[in-house]
Amino acid sequence: MVNASLKSSTCITYTRSLVARRFAFSRCVSLHQRTLASESKQFQASCRKIGAVVTKAEARNSKPIVALLGWNSAQDKHLAKYSEIYEKKGFDTVRISGNPVSTMIVLHRAKKVAQNLLDILVEMKSDQDCSIIIHAFSMGGFNVYHFMRQAILSPGHQHFNSIHIIGCIFDSCPNSPRMHTTPTVQSSVVQNLPNPLAKVVAWIGLGVAYPLAFLLGPHLKRVFPDNINSPLGCPELFLYSDADHLIPYDDVKTFLKAHEEKGINVFSKVMKGSAHVQHLRNYPEDYLNQINTFTDYCLKNDM
Repeated sequence: MVNASLKSSTCITYTRSLVARRFAFSRCVSLHQRTLASESKQFQASCRKIGAVVTKAEARNSKPIVALLGWNSAQDKHLAKYSEIYEKKGFDTVRISGNPVSTMIVLHRAKKVAQNLLDILVEMKSDQDCSIIIHAFSMGGFNVYHFMRQAILSPGHQHFNSIHIIGCIFDSCPNSPRMHTTPTVQSSVVQNLPNPLAKVVAWIGLGVAYPLAFLLGPHLKRVFPDNINSPLGCPELFLYSDADHLIPYDDVKTFLKAHEEKGINVFSKVMKGSAHVQHLRNYPEDYLNQINTFTDYCLKNDM
Protein backbone atom coordinates (compact mmCIF):
# COMPACT_ATOMS: atom_id res chain seq x y z
CA MET A 1 0.00 0.00 0.00
CA VAL A 2 1.24 3.50 -0.80
CA ASN A 3 1.88 5.63 2.25
CA ALA A 4 0.54 9.17 2.45
CA SER A 5 3.13 11.78 3.43
CA LEU A 6 2.82 13.49 6.76
CA LYS A 7 0.88 16.73 6.56
CA SER A 8 2.41 19.71 8.32
CA SER A 9 0.44 21.49 10.98
CA THR A 10 1.71 23.87 13.63
CA CYS A 11 0.62 22.92 17.09
CA ILE A 12 1.38 25.48 19.80
CA THR A 13 0.91 24.29 23.32
CA TYR A 14 1.18 25.87 26.69
CA THR A 15 2.12 23.33 29.32
CA ARG A 16 1.65 23.51 33.05
CA SER A 17 3.55 20.80 34.94
CA LEU A 18 3.20 19.61 38.52
CA VAL A 19 5.60 17.27 40.31
CA ALA A 20 4.97 13.68 39.23
CA ARG A 21 4.64 11.02 41.92
CA ARG A 22 5.87 7.45 41.64
CA PHE A 23 3.10 5.08 40.51
CA ALA A 24 0.96 8.08 39.56
CA PHE A 25 0.03 9.71 36.31
CA SER A 26 2.23 12.62 35.28
CA ARG A 27 0.39 15.76 36.30
CA CYS A 28 0.72 17.73 33.11
CA VAL A 29 -1.93 19.73 31.27
CA SER A 30 -1.33 21.42 27.93
CA LEU A 31 -3.90 23.69 26.33
CA HIS A 32 -3.74 25.65 23.08
CA GLN A 33 -4.11 29.40 23.49
CA ARG A 34 -7.28 29.61 21.42
CA THR A 35 -9.11 27.45 23.97
CA LEU A 36 -7.16 28.21 27.14
CA ALA A 37 -9.75 30.62 28.49
CA SER A 38 -12.80 28.87 27.06
CA GLU A 39 -12.21 25.34 28.37
CA SER A 40 -14.70 24.47 31.10
CA LYS A 41 -13.56 24.02 34.67
CA GLN A 42 -14.81 20.43 34.48
CA PHE A 43 -12.60 19.81 31.44
CA GLN A 44 -9.53 21.21 33.14
CA ALA A 45 -10.30 19.27 36.32
CA SER A 46 -10.65 16.03 34.33
CA CYS A 47 -7.27 16.68 32.70
CA ARG A 48 -5.55 17.28 36.02
CA LYS A 49 -7.15 14.24 37.60
CA ILE A 50 -5.60 11.78 35.15
CA GLY A 51 -2.56 13.80 34.10
CA ALA A 52 -3.85 14.30 30.56
CA VAL A 53 -1.81 16.33 28.09
CA VAL A 54 -3.97 17.95 25.42
CA THR A 55 -2.63 19.47 22.21
CA LYS A 56 -4.81 21.34 19.75
CA ALA A 57 -4.16 22.35 16.17
CA GLU A 58 -3.86 26.07 15.59
CA ALA A 59 -7.00 26.23 13.47
CA ARG A 60 -10.32 24.51 14.06
CA ASN A 61 -10.85 21.52 11.79
CA SER A 62 -12.91 18.36 11.51
CA LYS A 63 -9.95 15.99 11.58
CA PRO A 64 -10.00 13.18 14.16
CA ILE A 65 -8.85 13.51 17.74
CA VAL A 66 -6.25 10.91 18.71
CA ALA A 67 -6.27 9.51 22.26
CA LEU A 68 -2.90 8.00 23.16
CA LEU A 69 -3.13 5.55 26.07
CA GLY A 70 0.41 5.14 27.34
CA TRP A 71 2.17 2.12 28.77
CA ASN A 72 2.69 1.80 32.51
CA SER A 73 4.94 4.49 34.03
CA ALA A 74 5.60 5.99 30.58
CA GLN A 75 7.40 9.33 30.70
CA ASP A 76 5.53 12.08 28.89
CA LYS A 77 8.61 13.04 26.87
CA HIS A 78 8.42 9.59 25.26
CA LEU A 79 4.67 9.66 24.65
CA ALA A 80 5.05 13.15 23.16
CA LYS A 81 7.03 11.65 20.26
CA TYR A 82 3.98 9.62 19.25
CA SER A 83 1.69 12.60 19.73
CA GLU A 84 3.85 14.63 17.34
CA ILE A 85 3.12 12.13 14.56
CA TYR A 86 -0.54 13.13 14.71
CA GLU A 87 0.05 16.81 15.44
CA LYS A 88 1.97 17.06 12.15
CA LYS A 89 -1.15 15.74 10.43
CA GLY A 90 -3.24 18.51 12.00
CA PHE A 91 -4.97 16.23 14.53
CA ASP A 92 -5.80 17.28 18.08
CA THR A 93 -4.45 14.80 20.64
CA VAL A 94 -4.83 13.81 24.27
CA ARG A 95 -2.34 11.52 25.96
CA ILE A 96 -2.04 9.83 29.35
CA SER A 97 0.54 7.60 30.99
CA GLY A 98 -0.47 4.28 32.53
CA ASN A 99 -0.38 3.73 36.29
CA PRO A 100 0.67 0.11 36.99
CA VAL A 101 -1.33 -0.12 40.21
CA SER A 102 -4.48 1.07 38.43
CA THR A 103 -4.08 -0.92 35.24
CA MET A 104 -2.71 -4.20 36.63
CA ILE A 105 -3.89 -4.54 40.24
CA VAL A 106 -6.80 -2.25 41.19
CA LEU A 107 -8.61 -2.11 37.87
CA HIS A 108 -11.60 -0.14 39.14
CA ARG A 109 -9.18 2.81 39.17
CA ALA A 110 -8.51 2.27 35.47
CA LYS A 111 -12.27 2.36 35.00
CA LYS A 112 -12.34 5.84 36.57
CA VAL A 113 -9.48 6.94 34.34
CA ALA A 114 -11.44 5.74 31.29
CA GLN A 115 -14.50 7.67 32.50
CA ASN A 116 -12.48 10.88 32.87
CA LEU A 117 -10.83 10.41 29.50
CA LEU A 118 -14.22 9.95 27.85
CA ASP A 119 -15.40 13.17 29.52
CA ILE A 120 -12.38 14.95 28.03
CA LEU A 121 -12.96 13.51 24.55
CA VAL A 122 -16.65 14.42 24.58
CA GLU A 123 -15.81 18.04 25.34
CA MET A 124 -13.00 18.14 22.80
CA LYS A 125 -15.17 16.78 20.00
CA SER A 126 -18.09 19.07 20.87
CA ASP A 127 -15.96 21.98 19.69
CA GLN A 128 -15.73 20.63 16.15
CA ASP A 129 -17.86 17.44 15.96
CA CYS A 130 -15.09 15.05 14.94
CA SER A 131 -14.27 11.37 15.22
CA ILE A 132 -11.77 9.62 17.50
CA ILE A 133 -8.78 7.35 16.90
CA ILE A 134 -7.40 5.30 19.81
CA HIS A 135 -3.68 4.47 20.05
CA ALA A 136 -3.06 2.10 22.98
CA PHE A 137 0.35 0.94 24.20
CA SER A 138 1.01 -2.26 26.14
CA MET A 139 -1.49 -3.53 28.72
CA GLY A 140 -1.30 -0.25 30.63
CA GLY A 141 -3.03 1.44 27.72
CA PHE A 142 -5.11 -1.54 26.64
CA ASN A 143 -6.80 -1.94 30.03
CA VAL A 144 -7.91 1.71 29.94
CA TYR A 145 -9.18 1.13 26.39
CA HIS A 146 -11.08 -1.91 27.71
CA PHE A 147 -13.14 0.23 30.07
CA MET A 148 -13.68 2.92 27.44
CA ARG A 149 -15.02 0.28 25.05
CA GLN A 150 -17.18 -1.17 27.80
CA ALA A 151 -18.78 2.22 28.53
CA ILE A 152 -19.35 3.09 24.86
CA LEU A 153 -21.10 -0.24 24.21
CA SER A 154 -23.25 -0.29 27.38
CA PRO A 155 -26.85 0.98 26.93
CA GLY A 156 -27.80 3.23 29.80
CA HIS A 157 -24.22 4.23 30.54
CA GLN A 158 -23.46 7.95 30.53
CA HIS A 159 -21.04 7.41 27.65
CA PHE A 160 -23.07 4.94 25.60
CA ASN A 161 -22.25 5.91 21.98
CA SER A 162 -20.88 9.23 23.30
CA ILE A 163 -17.95 9.25 20.87
CA HIS A 164 -17.44 7.85 17.38
CA ILE A 165 -14.24 5.80 17.17
CA ILE A 166 -13.10 5.22 13.58
CA GLY A 167 -9.92 3.26 14.28
CA CYS A 168 -7.84 1.59 16.99
CA ILE A 169 -4.08 1.07 17.00
CA PHE A 170 -2.65 -1.51 19.40
CA ASP A 171 1.11 -1.20 19.97
CA SER A 172 2.64 -4.13 21.91
CA CYS A 173 -0.71 -5.48 23.10
CA PRO A 174 -2.90 -7.26 24.06
CA ASN A 175 -2.04 -10.38 26.02
CA SER A 176 -4.10 -12.87 27.98
CA PRO A 177 -3.31 -12.56 31.73
CA ARG A 178 -2.48 -15.80 33.51
CA MET A 179 -1.22 -16.69 36.97
CA HIS A 180 2.18 -17.64 35.60
CA THR A 181 2.57 -14.20 33.97
CA THR A 182 3.24 -12.60 37.37
CA PRO A 183 7.00 -12.22 36.60
CA THR A 184 6.06 -10.51 33.34
CA VAL A 185 3.91 -7.98 35.20
CA GLN A 186 6.72 -7.43 37.70
CA SER A 187 9.23 -6.85 34.91
CA SER A 188 6.96 -4.40 33.07
CA VAL A 189 6.78 -2.19 36.15
CA VAL A 190 10.26 -2.60 37.62
CA GLN A 191 12.09 -1.84 34.37
CA ASN A 192 10.78 1.75 34.49
CA LEU A 193 11.98 2.45 38.04
CA PRO A 194 15.39 4.15 38.38
CA ASN A 195 15.84 3.50 42.11
CA PRO A 196 17.27 0.03 42.97
CA LEU A 197 15.48 -0.07 46.33
CA ALA A 198 12.18 0.85 44.68
CA LYS A 199 12.73 -1.97 42.19
CA VAL A 200 13.06 -4.50 45.01
CA VAL A 201 10.02 -3.19 46.90
CA ALA A 202 7.89 -3.11 43.73
CA TRP A 203 8.99 -6.62 42.70
CA ILE A 204 8.03 -8.11 46.07
CA GLY A 205 4.79 -6.13 46.32
CA LEU A 206 3.63 -7.10 42.85
CA GLY A 207 4.56 -10.72 43.51
CA VAL A 208 1.93 -10.72 46.24
CA ALA A 209 -0.65 -8.28 44.85
CA TYR A 210 -0.97 -9.47 41.25
CA PRO A 211 -1.85 -13.13 42.00
CA LEU A 212 -4.45 -11.93 44.53
CA ALA A 213 -5.92 -9.49 42.01
CA PHE A 214 -6.03 -12.24 39.40
CA LEU A 215 -7.70 -14.78 41.69
CA LEU A 216 -10.10 -12.48 43.54
CA GLY A 217 -10.74 -9.56 41.20
CA PRO A 218 -13.53 -9.64 38.60
CA HIS A 219 -11.73 -7.74 35.83
CA LEU A 220 -8.29 -9.13 34.96
CA LYS A 221 -9.48 -12.50 33.65
CA ARG A 222 -12.22 -10.85 31.57
CA VAL A 223 -10.24 -8.21 29.69
CA PHE A 224 -8.91 -10.45 26.90
CA PRO A 225 -12.07 -12.53 26.19
CA ASP A 226 -14.42 -9.55 26.56
CA ASN A 227 -12.49 -7.58 23.96
CA ILE A 228 -12.37 -10.56 21.61
CA ASN A 229 -16.10 -11.18 21.88
CA SER A 230 -17.38 -7.58 21.84
CA PRO A 231 -15.22 -5.45 19.53
CA LEU A 232 -16.10 -1.87 18.66
CA GLY A 233 -16.28 -2.85 15.00
CA CYS A 234 -13.93 -0.18 13.65
CA PRO A 235 -10.71 -0.97 11.73
CA GLU A 236 -7.76 -2.07 13.85
CA LEU A 237 -3.99 -1.94 13.41
CA PHE A 238 -1.71 -4.24 15.44
CA LEU A 239 1.98 -3.39 15.75
CA TYR A 240 3.72 -6.21 17.58
CA SER A 241 6.89 -8.27 17.75
CA ASP A 242 8.13 -11.83 17.76
CA ALA A 243 10.71 -10.80 20.38
CA ASP A 244 8.52 -9.02 22.94
CA HIS A 245 9.31 -10.56 26.34
CA LEU A 246 6.19 -9.02 27.92
CA ILE A 247 3.48 -9.58 25.30
CA PRO A 248 3.49 -13.05 23.70
CA TYR A 249 3.39 -13.03 19.91
CA ASP A 250 0.81 -15.84 19.96
CA ASP A 251 -1.60 -13.86 22.18
CA VAL A 252 -1.67 -10.92 19.76
CA LYS A 253 -2.06 -13.31 16.82
CA THR A 254 -4.97 -15.09 18.53
CA PHE A 255 -6.69 -11.78 19.24
CA LEU A 256 -6.37 -10.29 15.77
CA LYS A 257 -7.38 -13.54 14.04
CA ALA A 258 -10.52 -13.70 16.21
CA HIS A 259 -11.43 -10.18 15.12
CA GLU A 260 -10.75 -10.98 11.47
CA GLU A 261 -13.20 -13.87 11.78
CA LYS A 262 -15.78 -11.42 13.13
CA GLY A 263 -15.44 -9.32 9.99
CA ILE A 264 -13.31 -6.55 11.47
CA ASN A 265 -10.92 -4.84 9.04
CA VAL A 266 -7.64 -5.83 10.66
CA PHE A 267 -4.20 -4.56 9.67
CA SER A 268 -1.03 -5.86 11.28
CA LYS A 269 2.72 -5.57 11.13
CA VAL A 270 5.25 -7.77 12.89
CA MET A 271 8.29 -5.73 13.90
CA LYS A 272 10.82 -8.55 13.89
CA GLY A 273 13.27 -8.59 16.78
CA SER A 274 11.87 -5.39 18.28
CA ALA A 275 11.54 -5.00 22.05
CA HIS A 276 8.38 -4.04 23.94
CA VAL A 277 7.03 -0.58 22.90
CA GLN A 278 10.26 0.05 20.98
CA HIS A 279 8.87 -0.33 17.47
CA LEU A 280 8.99 3.39 16.57
CA ARG A 281 12.58 3.55 17.76
CA ASN A 282 13.67 0.38 15.94
CA TYR A 283 11.64 0.81 12.74
CA PRO A 284 10.89 4.57 12.45
CA GLU A 285 10.12 4.67 8.73
CA ASP A 286 8.04 1.51 8.74
CA TYR A 287 6.17 2.61 11.87
CA LEU A 288 5.25 5.98 10.35
CA ASN A 289 4.17 4.31 7.11
CA GLN A 290 1.88 1.96 9.02
CA ILE A 291 0.34 4.81 11.04
CA ASN A 292 -0.19 7.07 8.03
CA THR A 293 -1.61 4.35 5.80
CA PHE A 294 -3.97 3.20 8.54
CA THR A 295 -5.23 6.67 9.52
CA ASP A 296 -5.78 7.55 5.86
CA TYR A 297 -7.79 4.35 5.47
CA CYS A 298 -9.87 5.15 8.56
CA LEU A 299 -10.67 8.63 7.26
CA LYS A 300 -11.76 7.31 3.86
CA ASN A 301 -13.71 4.46 5.45
CA ASP A 302 -15.61 6.95 7.62
CA MET A 303 -16.84 9.09 4.72
